[in-house]
Order: sequence, then C-alpha cells, then structure tokens
Amino acid sequence: MRQIVIRRWQPEPLPEPEVDHDLPQLSAIERSAEVISFTCRRFEYWISPQGVLREWFKFNLRLALGLVVPAMLVAPLVTLALQQFNEWIDLITRTTSNMVLVPLSAMLVIGLICGLISIGKSILTMRLRQQQQQQQQRRDPYNY
Repeated sequence: MRQIVIRRWQPEPLPEPEVDHDLPQLSAIERSAEVISFTCRRFEYWISPQGVLREWFKFNLRLALGLVVPAMLVAPLVTLALQQFNEWIDLITRTTSNMVLVPLSAMLVIGLICGLISIGKSILTMRLRQQQQQQQQRRDPYNY
C-alpha cells in the first residue's frame, strides 16, 4: 500500500497566479468567473505553493473513485442477492410451518371430536344409570 502511495504521490510546484490580461475586454459573467478563479488559485498558492494540497486532493479523489465505483457496481448485486435469500428463507419457513401445523391441527380436531364423543358417552352412561336407579327405587320399595 505504501508503494502505491509513494508511486502516485508526485506534487508539482504551482505557478504563481496571474490575472488574465484580457480581463477588461471580457463580459461581466466572464470577468466574475475569472476573478473567482484567480482568487481560488491565489488562495491555493498561499496555502501550498509546492502543490502538496492539490496532490493530496487528487490522490484522495482517485482513492474515493476507486472505492465508490466498485461499491456502486457491486452493492446493488449484493443487495439483490440478500433480498432473494431473505425471500427464500421466508418461503421455506412458511412451508415448514404449514407442514407442521396442518397435521397438528388435524390431530387437534380428531382429539376434540374424540373428547366430545367420550364426554357424550359418559353423560349418556350416567343418565342411564340414574334412570335404572330411579326405576329400581319405584318398583320395589320393600324388596319383594
């Protein structure tokens, strides 16, 4: 990494900024642009006359583009793959839960029906016993 930085880092001294000699003949917009450009070049020359600031900016711009461009090309593909993976997991989860819940709910229904039949049978048995006891008590109060 250090070798890449050293190979790319080649600051060049900046020339001293000069005002365009044709400034009076330029239109108002062109003069404004030239004055702003001269001010920015003079400020850059004042901060870093050896060109280190310009080289630092160019290096960081190259580095950012080198990271951003692949990220912009790869990130949507990774996002799409993760989204598909999420949908597949969701589909598998729903299918598995349905495969487990359908037999369980069928067993629950069968159990409830069997329970109701058992309760109904016991109620009928209890009523039949009560009727038999009542009939025996009516028939023979003295055990003849």
